[in-house]
Amino acid sequence: MKNFIKLLTPSVLFASVMLLIACAGSDGEVGPKGDAGEAGTAGPKGDPGSANVIYSAWIPTTFSGSGSSYTGSITAPKLTQEMLDKADIRVYWSEGGRVISMPYAQTIGGTAYSVHQRFFVGRIDLIASYAVSQQSFRYIIIPGGVAARQKPLSQMSYEEVKYFYGIND
Repeated sequence: MKNFIKLLTPSVLFASVMLLIACAGSDGEVGPKGDAGEAGTAGPKGDPGSANVIYSAWIPTTFSGSGSSYTGSITAPKLTQEMLDKADIRVYWSEGGRVISMPYAQTIGGTAYSVHQRFFVGRIDLIASYAVSQQSFRYIIIPGGVAARQKPLSQMSYEEVKYFYGIND
């Protein structure tokens, strides 16, 4: 009986390895690419175009105003009424080597500072509660047809959003 088990063990191991090798399949075909948005489109961890995500380049934006009301505006041609109704729209601010998710609010020494956005067909207005010089902003539009994520987009960092949608700087 011991000899039978000694002979059976290598045979079972060999058969198992052969079965695993035989079951390995080849990769599927690459899916079609979508057409580019303003600065490009990208999909989750994939080639550009797969999720129809629209994102802008970093846009230098000049603010004007006085007192506690300063405004700037970004042209966003892909921002349609349908996108306003159905899409998730994110705005990011590149300031002093860091990227800030909008809206921004902070209190320093008892003084409140804020910058927030308002969306309109074809444009995004930026409203600041303090004097803001020329800054760079970018927007990302995720159409309503994009599959849901496990972590809400509003809880993702800028780096996570870039990675998830394959967005380049």
